[in-house]
Amino acid sequence: MSGIDDTSTVENNDEREPEILDAVTGEPIDGEGGPNHRIDLANLRDVRLEMAAVYRMAKRGKMKSGEASKLVWMLRQIGDVIYLHEVEARVQELEDRQAAIQSGRLIEHRAGATAH
Repeated sequence: MSGIDDTSTVENNDEREPEILDAVTGEPIDGEGGPNHRIDLANLRDVRLEMAAVYRMAKRGKMKSGEASKLVWMLRQIGDVIYLHEVEARVQELEDRQAAIQSGRLIEHRAGATAH
């Protein structure tokens, strides 16, 4: 997973702010992650971390608030799609399990049930 880890910093000898390090590579990245930096947005955690990174950049003045708002809106949309995909997969799994129980291919095990 590629993302921003604000707990890892590199101390600078001058008065500049500590650098942000990539959580996977440990390499310093700039506020936008550089032109070749790919942000992994495969799950809700990734989206949440990227939203937090955008927030921190805006708070530090490294990104205009209008740009940050647009990015967070897009990230929210991505998060919604990921969430709906996960719910859809869970519903399909439950429907498949119920169909298997009804067809006799699967015996449902209930907590506290005893065999006779």
